[in-house]
Amino acid sequence: MTTLDDSVLDKEIEEMKLKVAEMENQLSEQKNEINTQLEEECSEDSRSVYVGQVDYTATPQELHEHFQSCGTVKRVTILCDKYTGHPKGYAYLEFEDEEAILKAVELNGSEFKGRQLKVHPKRVNQPGFGKGAKKGWKGGKGGYKGLKGMMDYSSWYSPYSMKGKGRGKGKGKFGY
Repeated sequence: MTTLDDSVLDKEIEEMKLKVAEMENQLSEQKNEINTQLEEECSEDSRSVYVGQVDYTATPQELHEHFQSCGTVKRVTILCDKYTGHPKGYAYLEFEDEEAILKAVELNGSEFKGRQLKVHPKRVNQPGFGKGAKKGWKGGKGGYKGLKGMMDYSSWYSPYSMKGKGRGKGKGKFGY
């Protein structure tokens, strides 16, 4: 190779290094944005309470008034069924500060429109928590289940001769 080829290659390598550095900067900016979004969501959750046993005719304004003594209520969300649009009977309240949550939890058991409210700090689902191990295919309704659960009846057991197991293996039309 000549020195001309080497200089061209060096320029290309430098350009690639600059592109990689630019891509790394963009990636770090995106990570920072995601982290700030997550922190904002966590701070919202730490300032929110779950309110259960809410009357179905309750409005967000009425809940706002009921919890106004705890602190400044930022948002009231009454969850509704997505098909019918009717309230599900529980709500989430977001407060301005975290101290208001302690006061709101003290209203647990208070009466609102003839019902006792259940007030708890908002729980955040953690991805993958409580799922348990995958246990594989469990089969459908009925059908042949093999020798699973049977004692050692393999010498006389035939899965096709047992009536009443699975779907459509009953007595049939003429009782056979």
